[in-house]
Amino acid sequence: MSTSPETPAVFVTSATGSVGSALCRQLRDLGWGVRATTQNLDSPSAKALQEVGVELTLGDWDNEEALRAGLTGCDKLFVCLLPDLQDFNKVPNRAKNIAAIAKAAGVRQVVGLTTLGAFAVEEGSEPPSAHAPGPFFVQHLHAKKRVEQALIDGGFDHWTILRPGFFMANFLEPKIHMGYTEIRENGTWTNSMTASSPLGLVDHVDIARFAVATFQNPDTFHGRRLGVVSEEPLVQEALDTLAAAIGDGRSLKANFLSDEECAKAQAEGGWRFFSSEPCVRYMADYTNLEELNKLLPGGLTTFKEFLEREKEGVKETYGV
Repeated sequence: MSTSPETPAVFVTSATGSVGSALCRQLRDLGWGVRATTQNLDSPSAKALQEVGVELTLGDWDNEEALRAGLTGCDKLFVCLLPDLQDFNKVPNRAKNIAAIAKAAGVRQVVGLTTLGAFAVEEGSEPPSAHAPGPFFVQHLHAKKRVEQALIDGGFDHWTILRPGFFMANFLEPKIHMGYTEIRENGTWTNSMTASSPLGLVDHVDIARFAVATFQNPDTFHGRRLGVVSEEPLVQEALDTLAAAIGDGRSLKANFLSDEECAKAQAEGGWRFFSSEPCVRYMADYTNLEELNKLLPGGLTTFKEFLEREKEGVKETYGV
């Protein structure tokens, strides 16, 4: 695999996930080299990546030998690590290890993907009390911040952190099972937003496009912690758009939790943050749609456009 400036090589973590897969395909469309590890070379997602020319190494993120093999010859790195809500130290330690191996292998640029919520725990910028995350969520966000810091401290020539909002794909299979099946089963979505707070929706393909733009323009994006969303409708507007895309005449209704109901849900703990965290009401405070549209060639994807592109997923999810 060539590592010349004309044909960069990128190592992509979570390559079989929604963002990783989209990123791999976009990079291969540019003719760039792409490498990744996988725990199953024969899975449908792994085979699909191999078909477009992604070089896969058998192993996981804790397999240092596999990581060294995959990272050798790469000059760029994309880090997207799934959280471990049972052990908040595991993923930051994993990120630190990956960064060290990548640096030793000659990687010069890193792009990390975390979460928009990391702005709420930014050092030196304490949010208003209404923005403050609950005790369980704050541990998750601080773990994300430690992942970011591991990449920033990794000694790379260029680093960028992308912090995405609420995935549009959460409304579709398979992500709908991460706490959102109420929409399909009951026609409602009970959440901790309000009727007037914008919902920062993001298309995973747009996230990949931002990563590509960052890899192509390292100086422009160096040192940025960029909040990434594609559109900011009100929650009910988003549900109305989804109902129209389903197209069978059903209506979908947003149910908003009171502060007291959020506090009760927070006390129970768990990872369904949109069901208990009032801080997500303030996502729009950490994003700039005008700037994002300027940074991304071709502009951002609306929820309506996303649902049209993913119409087969809409059919699969909602039985139409």
